[in-house]
Amino acid sequence: MIVWLVYLVGMILSCAMAWALGANDASNPTECAVGAGVISLRKAITLFAIFAALGGILIGPFVIKTFDRGLVDRKTGFETGLLNKETLILGSLTSALATIIWVAVSTWLGMPVSTTHSAIGSILGFGLIACPSLIGWGKLKLVAVSIVLSPVLSALLAAFFFYVMRHIFLRGSNKKILLTTAAIVFFIFLTTSISIFQIFWKGKISEIVFVSTIASVLGSLIIVGLMKRKKSGKDWREGSLAFLLILSLSFSAFAFGANDLANATGVFVTPTEILTGKPTLTTMLILAILGSIFIALGGFTWGPKVIATAAYRITKLDPLMGFSAELSNALCVFLFTTVPAWLTGFGIPISTTHSSIGSIIGVGLAAGGFGSIHRGTTGKILAFWALTIPCAAFISMGIFRLLSWVII
Repeated sequence: MIVWLVYLVGMILSCAMAWALGANDASNPTECAVGAGVISLRKAITLFAIFAALGGILIGPFVIKTFDRGLVDRKTGFETGLLNKETLILGSLTSALATIIWVAVSTWLGMPVSTTHSAIGSILGFGLIACPSLIGWGKLKLVAVSIVLSPVLSALLAAFFFYVMRHIFLRGSNKKILLTTAAIVFFIFLTTSISIFQIFWKGKISEIVFVSTIASVLGSLIIVGLMKRKKSGKDWREGSLAFLLILSLSFSAFAFGANDLANATGVFVTPTEILTGKPTLTTMLILAILGSIFIALGGFTWGPKVIATAAYRITKLDPLMGFSAELSNALCVFLFTTVPAWLTGFGIPISTTHSSIGSIIGVGLAAGGFGSIHRGTTGKILAFWALTIPCAAFISMGIFRLLSWVII
């Protein structure tokens, strides 16, 4: 009875954590489009809610698996007797609670901290105090590399895209713009469909790539056909750029859901599987749907506070800058989510916040140099980033120690 009670409390906290995730991280896919003025805040959050849910449900299992048994191999610990059921479920509860506390405090202060790193710190804190031998130090090293690499890569990609897209949209012909749009749509459709088919279709990789390519070509042709119906001119170019920015927002939200939904639900896969007896993939999908609902609620409630910080207070964005930053952010997050999963079976849980802020800084530097970056706001954000993992770990260790005296 006590095990189920702790589990239910933990699931409530998981839902609260998903709400906090939506509240703090709704800015990541939306700030560029909102800051550039091509879409209203409410419409942006609506798109965020829809595509984050799709990403979490369709591709989320890549990273959910990493959180569940990649950072701390709790399933092996349970099967070998190193962790009992009570400790396992209590660890999930304390990890969720510690993450909520740190993210909620940061969100209340308007700081876009990493929910991913908050969850990693919380799980690490539980592992250090409950069973250090189960910690996957190899995967933690990859996470440590991604902490530095993801914002740098995102910033470099944003600067590169800005220079290329500025040349195409300001000096290029309409044909160039159409071909660029078709290439971007094709790439987004292709990488997304391959990832989805890999989870739900057990066919050969050659079959998956073939079907994905056909679907992506058709999608690109439809988009280009719709664009060609509109009149050319300056308004057409601005409209094309706005369309690409909204497409990038949707792709970024999809990548966000695929990578970050695990922050809220990943620690409850093994406990849910043990208590309900359902298969791993079914358990992941159920938790992904539940988490998606509360992420949407978080985005619509406290989300606008953090969006305002990221969209307006770091650098001033125009549609071209916004598109370059959003596309680089989406690409960076999606590649870290899918490529390692294709190679090793575990997606790397990177910080979409770090990637998003890095892309905005990169495009701001490319467009206006250091003078275009608000150093005060950027400095505060970097300070919260540095504090996230150690603070979440210490909070998790303290809560676990306190509750274990009472419950176990």
